[in-house]
Amino acid sequence: MTAAADLPAGPPFLQVVDVTAGYRGRAAIRGISIDVGQGEAVGIIGHNGAGKTTLLKTVFGIIPPSSGHIMFRDKVQPADPLANIRDGLALVPADRFVFASLSVRDNLQIARRNALNAAVADESEQASRELFPVVWERMGQLAGSLSGGERRMLSIAMALMWQPSLLLLDEPSVGLAPELAERVFDALKFLTQSRGMSILCVEQNLPHLLGIVDRVYIIRDGLLAGEETAASLLERDDYWDLF
Repeated sequence: MTAAADLPAGPPFLQVVDVTAGYRGRAAIRGISIDVGQGEAVGIIGHNGAGKTTLLKTVFGIIPPSSGHIMFRDKVQPADPLANIRDGLALVPADRFVFASLSVRDNLQIARRNALNAAVADESEQASRELFPVVWERMGQLAGSLSGGERRMLSIAMALMWQPSLLLLDEPSVGLAPELAERVFDALKFLTQSRGMSILCVEQNLPHLLGIVDRVYIIRDGLLAGEETAASLLERDDYWDLF
């Protein structure tokens, strides 16, 4: 894990500044301010419906903020997912994260089109092969026929295809058997420790989350309820009061 003291000095890589956002005029998050340092892994926890997914979608540009703003690499981010992908953001959603009716190969080819160039795509593909070899053993299969863990690995491999500098993940362990969830989180730890990738991860499985993150933000009823270091949370006997 990257220690906070080892992170580069200067402004945060990602800054969410007093952001309010939601759906059909209803605010799902209100006045949220968080940040992620370069090469840092940060977690977001909270009860179902707290606004965690809304926050990720707002950072990625799917949902425009009604107030506040989002800075990435010292630039205000637009509510435009394609522009944000080109700036180095990638989102792996909790559901519908692969094209089920297409083959694994076709899924990867679609993701490859978002790479900056062929060299970037080739390098990213090689890294994904090493992280998720099972995905490349299933190239001819329909993505919908893969196991839950294999689909999750495919979704992350797709996101890595354009070498994002900040990876946003929504519940990467949801629906996975413990051993498969562990493999996914081992890959995420490698990306932060060995590749210097920044990660912002929504996750309910705290033991897995605390194995990769430096800090955790707690969201409750659309509001930022607190911030804890991973080290302080690991010293707790339980976490019930956080939700």
